[in-house]
Amino acid sequence: MRTFIMPAFALAVVAVSTAPAYCGTKLVPEEGAVQVILLRQEAVHEDLKLTPQEIQKIDEFCDKQWAKAKKIADLNESERDKKFEEMTRENEQFIDQTLTKEQRKRLDEITLQVAGLLWVTRDEVASKLDLSDEQKQKARQLQQTARNETEELLHATKAEQKQEELRELRRTSRERLMTLLTADQKEKWREMTGKPLRGELQFKSKKRTLR
Repeated sequence: MRTFIMPAFALAVVAVSTAPAYCGTKLVPEEGAVQVILLRQEAVHEDLKLTPQEIQKIDEFCDKQWAKAKKIADLNESERDKKFEEMTRENEQFIDQTLTKEQRKRLDEITLQVAGLLWVTRDEVASKLDLSDEQKQKARQLQQTARNETEELLHATKAEQKQEELRELRRTSRERLMTLLTADQKEKWREMTGKPLRGELQFKSKKRTLR
């Protein structure tokens, strides 16, 4: 079974942890979608110095992937997972073809800043940090806690309150991540995340984008 996120609040949810979400009444997976979603943020556009032509290309790709995701959501679980895996590869290929090597490196740094608790258990990240099995297990527990909190917030909070409360969940997730790491790992993490992203991430998407 794949992990899923909510389109309307994708960035906020991703920033907190892996969280269940819906494409209408259907689940839509998050793996491979985080960076594509980030590429639609104005703050990321400015940081990566994307041209208007590159931004338009990204928007068109995301709209195409969103339309595809809605159709795939109607398939059975096995077929859906297979199709979403294909979309993950498409997303990765698109990013590699669209961004320069330097832009891709910076996008990776921004992704860790935004989705740190979510991404810390990814093989390549855990390996660089040299996480122990115990730390990985603890990270998954923290992800589940954040998942539960996020789902409750998304269902219970009024729309006008969601953005601030989701920001607070992001802050909480970063604090939880730091409690997980040793002093040496924290220093490594600072190297991996690079300079802080300037500008505000907007959780109210202008367009529906997902993977």
